[in-house]
Amino acid sequence: MPKIKPSTKEYIKVNNKTTNKFRIVHYTPSNIKTEELIKLYDSPSYKRKKHLIKIELVKRGVWENLKKK
Repeated sequence: MPKIKPSTKEYIKVNNKTTNKFRIVHYTPSNIKTEELIKLYDSPSYKRKKHLIKIELVKRGVWENLKKK
């Protein structure tokens, strides 16, 4: 699945102390909130990813509402 943003490491904390354990967080279009996708679609820095964002918004049924505005 294509990614919108680069993946990041998120370190697991125990009692507010970081441990050596981590999990990798991937930013695919299906994992991102609808409001954030709309902001990214309007952002000029994500113009190469607009088609991916548009496909996800169409799947969620939000694209028709955006076109009317």
